[in-house]
Amino acid sequence: MTSLKEYINKVGTKYLWGSSSDAEPSKSKVTRIAGNKISTTEQLTSGKKLEMYRRILNSEPMVRKAILKKNRDTFKNWFTLKDKTGEPPSQQIIDIVHNFDKKTRFPTLLYESGVCANVYGTGFIEKIYNEYGKTSADSKITPDKKLIDLELLNSENINKRKKRDEKGKIFYPVYNDTKSVSDDKLIHPTRLEVVRIDKLPYSYFGISSIKVLWNILNSKMNADVAAGEFVTWVGRGLFDVTIDNMDDDQEKAAHAELKKHPDYLIHDENYTLDVKNPTHIDPSPFYDYFYTNIAAVIDMPKHMLIGGEMGNVTGSEVGTSAYYSDIENIQRLIFTPIVENIYKELLRSHGKAWKYDISWNPIFVDELSEAKILQTRAYASTQSKNAGIVDTSEARSILNDGIIHLDPDKDIEPPEPEQPAISDPNVEPQPVKKAETQHVKRLTPMQLEMIQRNRLIGEIEIIEQDERVKQAGKKK
Repeated sequence: MTSLKEYINKVGTKYLWGSSSDAEPSKSKVTRIAGNKISTTEQLTSGKKLEMYRRILNSEPMVRKAILKKNRDTFKNWFTLKDKTGEPPSQQIIDIVHNFDKKTRFPTLLYESGVCANVYGTGFIEKIYNEYGKTSADSKITPDKKLIDLELLNSENINKRKKRDEKGKIFYPVYNDTKSVSDDKLIHPTRLEVVRIDKLPYSYFGISSIKVLWNILNSKMNADVAAGEFVTWVGRGLFDVTIDNMDDDQEKAAHAELKKHPDYLIHDENYTLDVKNPTHIDPSPFYDYFYTNIAAVIDMPKHMLIGGEMGNVTGSEVGTSAYYSDIENIQRLIFTPIVENIYKELLRSHGKAWKYDISWNPIFVDELSEAKILQTRAYASTQSKNAGIVDTSEARSILNDGIIHLDPDKDIEPPEPEQPAISDPNVEPQPVKKAETQHVKRLTPMQLEMIQRNRLIGEIEIIEQDERVKQAGKKK
């Protein structure tokens, strides 16, 4: 008789918590990072940390959704260029910018750099000039160089390192796409536009959202694995077969039959299997905790992260408004200077001066909100013009852009009389009451004939009465 210990030593563990086939089971039924748990940042080199951030992004759907969605929302409506008077630039400038955007995929490039900033902490856009390949990457860009292209660098290859120049005044980011130190390439700061969504003062590199969420994602991913294993175990069960005085033929026969079931144990009466496991609990509160932290780090309302429905007058509406306000701040504070720096060099390459403002096109939650905003602006601009506060040009600017700066010393012509009024959008419209009208019933032909007959009788009586009066006068 073969004991369980001898059997395990003979065939290994492929039949213990086994596989339904004779093939060797995989090391892990669920993709896990560094075994059952994510390695801590202290155990990884700088390059490995950045690689781990990418793997976590591809493994955790909620973080991936939050990061990609927020960057899509940031650039989905793009922006327009206006000169200092608020007018669009000349057609020549528009053509230069349009051709450059199309060649470099500028909107997509900015979107991808924002994703890199969230994942790695920093995104790097390399500006390519007409001397590409002729001078070293650590040389400074001179004014005679012309900007011809853009390229997004792999943040994993810029390993959070910088080196000073010989004078100790300039820090060069270090680029290395191999593991050899001899392949380090220094990039002059003038050749890069650095994208950092979150950063600390005096730090060149930004803060990775994945790094901030490291412990949370560690717990969530391990919880996902545990929850999946629990459901699998409950769904298919575990066969535990005990055969008294089991001989080799009985063992082989049992294995041949039980291979049809994925998990089983076979042992004789001398061995007892006792599995200790905790009582099943509702995981919802734990996942709610995970989602709350993910939403907090990405600055996204939780209902938007998990796909919940937004209420009309609840806190979720306030959260959505704050989310779009945060996107506008990112556009204005992070990406406007980057776009301006690139366009300045682009126009300089064409002998043109930069004298324009970047106006990001508004982002609306839905069409109803867009209509409400337009109605409010129309009311404000019309009332201001009718009151003689703004002129026609300023009223149009209010309608297009919302709140604008007004010149307090500007002379406004008196408003035209009898301007059409516009209703206040904040006042609920009342139903219009129709003027009351008297109800007139049409007469039938018979009734009309009777009226006509009575009228004739009356006229005859008046004539006869006049005749009688005349006759009485003659008798006297």
